Amino acid sequence: MTLGARGIGKRFEHRPVLRGASLELHPGELVLLTGPNGSGKTTFARILATALWPDAGAVTLHGEPVRRRLREARRAIGFVSHRPLLYLGMTPMENLEFFGRLAGVSDPHARAERMLRRFKLEESLGTPVERFSRGMLQRVALSRALLHDPRFLILDEPYAGLDDEGASVLNDLLGEAREHGASVLLVSHERERLGDGITRACVMQDGAIA
Repeated sequence: MTLGARGIGKRFEHRPVLRGASLELHPGELVLLTGPNGSGKTTFARILATALWPDAGAVTLHGEPVRRRLREARRAIGFVSHRPLLYLGMTPMENLEFFGRLAGVSDPHARAERMLRRFKLEESLGTPVERFSRGMLQRVALSRALLHDPRFLILDEPYAGLDDEGASVLNDLLGEAREHGASVLLVSHERERLGDGITRACVMQDGAIA
């Protein structure tokens, strides 16, 4: 299964942000996307994750327009953005169980517990995430994105706020996901934290990908 973006264009208040950006993710890949601030990386990641619609071009799932397979696509994608996308008044367990049910996870409680333990959050399972530090919030957000074993992971600056231990756990989980055929698009300025797992590196420049 592949996820692709073809000729993506996007404007905000008549200002072009993306100008024909194209990329395709294949099973087992880890694609690093870099580029200057303001070059369109975050906008592109949101569009590929179906969190934002383009003004031109199309996102495709296995060659078909994603709009025709939107529910399938959203269940196949795990997305981390600059915002944690969590309910701050809920505990990490409550958040993950809720999102797990939405994603059709068969045993959301067991899966949530496993992910939170991987990220060393077992002592904070009953604490509302609004009390968490930036790094702890990021661990929960990553747990949410990985919870349903997505085929595609789109991670925008996933190392933000993570200490070395959290980054190591994330790298291990990404390696495991890729071994099972998942594809990863990682938008990051912290290439050194990825180790040697990158299969392809791309650069966003003036709204296009090279």
